[in-house]
Order: sequence, then structure tokens, then C-alpha cells
Amino acid sequence: MTLILVMDNDCAIGRSGGLLCRLPEDMKNFRAVTLNSTVIMGRKTYKSFPKRPLPDRENLVLSRSAKDLEGAKVFSDIESLMQYVKTVKNKVFVIGGGEIYRQLAPYCDEALITRLYENMGGDVFFEDIEHDPEWELAESSFVIETGCKNIRLLRFVKKINNR
Repeated sequence: MTLILVMDNDCAIGRSGGLLCRLPEDMKNFRAVTLNSTVIMGRKTYKSFPKRPLPDRENLVLSRSAKDLEGAKVFSDIESLMQYVKTVKNKVFVIGGGEIYRQLAPYCDEALITRLYENMGGDVFFEDIEHDPEWELAESSFVIETGCKNIRLLRFVKKINNR
């Protein structure tokens, strides 16, 4: 499985229940990378999308409280989710939010991070994969200027896979 997220200099990944900021280039990349794949998210992330479910993707939701969400398969625990994921034939992406990233990171062997070179005042944070000895940088794009924000697309792979 692959984590896919935007992270600022403080390792913030979200603010006030949403994204750190709107980055059209990142949204375009996210769509292209996750198209025709399976995406895993939490209930709040699912409900934050203006159009649900995400089109042209299999939407899986991990939630203790949601039972039925239109266009998504809902799982109440990690064990049943992982049993289902084993049957999936296409690529699987973990797309948030913060708690879902934390719970599923141990099962992932790749991370696609859009690195935002600013502090955005976020209130949801994730681990600093760049300085984690279990992860190594495999690819890095040039700095991409997105209006007033600079980003870089980074691909990390896990050195040690315990799962």
C-alpha cells in the first residue's frame, strides 16, 4: 500500500478539518496517480469531498461509527479492511486523514509526499518520514512553483517491511 499526502515544513498535513491549502498542481497529480485504483480513507475525509465517492476509484472507508456510505465499502476495524485489501488487484492508496495515516502506515511500503516548503499553521500532523530511518528517498522532482507556494513531489520506500 502507498501513503499519499501533502506535508508542510512542520509535518502538518491538515487544518480545521480540511487540507492545508488548495494546490491545483497537487490535486491534478493526486487524481492522475490514484485513478483506477483503490483508496482508503476515514469517514471525515470521505465526507470532506464535494463529490462522493471519488470517481473512477474503489472507495474504502475505515470507521468505527459509519455503517453505510454511498459508493464506499465501510470497514469497522483494520483486520477486516486488511483482509479485503489482500483481494484487491489494483494499487491501493491511503489518502487520510491523520488517524488513518497513523493506523495504516505500518502496512505501507511506499509514501508519495507533496512537500510544501512553508509552515501552513496546520493542526493535524504526521511523522517526518524524511528523517525516519525506516524510509529512504527513492525519487524527487524539481521544485514546482505553484503561484506563491513551492512544492516538490517526493517518493519514499520503506527499507524494512515488518508486515
